[in-house]
Amino acid sequence: MDLCSTEIRVNTMTLLLADDQSIILDGLEALLQHDPDVHVVGRASNGLEAVERAKELQPDVVLMDISMPKMDGIEATRELMKCCTSTRVLMLTMYGNKEFVNEMLEAGASGFLLKNVGKEELRTALRTVAAGQQYIAKEVQRMLEGSDNFKDRRGEQVYVSLTKREKEVVMLVCKEYTTQEIATALFLSPQTIDTHRKNILHKLDLRNVAGLVKYAMERGWCCA
Repeated sequence: MDLCSTEIRVNTMTLLLADDQSIILDGLEALLQHDPDVHVVGRASNGLEAVERAKELQPDVVLMDISMPKMDGIEATRELMKCCTSTRVLMLTMYGNKEFVNEMLEAGASGFLLKNVGKEELRTALRTVAAGQQYIAKEVQRMLEGSDNFKDRRGEQVYVSLTKREKEVVMLVCKEYTTQEIATALFLSPQTIDTHRKNILHKLDLRNVAGLVKYAMERGWCCA
C-alpha cells in the first residue's frame, strides 16, 4: 500500500493554477480533479501571487493566464524562469494574438493554449510541457505562420520585446495622453515619443493606436 502511494506521488504532475477569475480556477480544478496524473497543489489570482506560490510550492507546471492584476502572466513567467528553473509554464488565455505568443515564448513559456481548448487537449498539453517539450495549439501555430502586417522584416529577429520606456509610453497612450503630454511626463521630446510609438507598433506587428490600446487592455496594463 505504501509502495503504491509513493509511486502515485512520484508519477503525478504537480500543477499551480493562475487566473484572476475564480470561476475559471474552480472550473479547471473540477476538470482535472479526476485525472490521476495531475495534482493541483495551489492557485493564484494575480501574477505576483503566482510567482510567490511557485517559489513556495515548486510545481512541475504553472497554468497561467495573461491578463492579471499586479503583474501580468508574461512578466510573471519571466520571474518564474529566474527562481523556479524546473517549473514549466503553459499559457491558457482567451487572446490568440501573435505578439502574445511570441512574447510568452521569449519569456520562457513552454506552451500556449486558448481557453476554448477541450479537456483532452488540455491534458495532452500539460503532459507534453511537463515532459520538457513545447506544445502550441494548432490554431495558434497557423496564426504564427501567417504574414506580418509589416513587409520589411527581412533579417530581423522574429520577436523583440518592448523596453521599459516603450511600456511607459504604451500606458500613457492608454490614458489618452497626447504626444506632447507624454513627452512632458517622460522628459523627452515629442519627436522621440513619435519614434517610440512607431517602434512599438512595428515590434508588436500592429497597424495603429487602436490596436495598441487593445493589446494593452488584453495585457491588463490599462487598468494597472
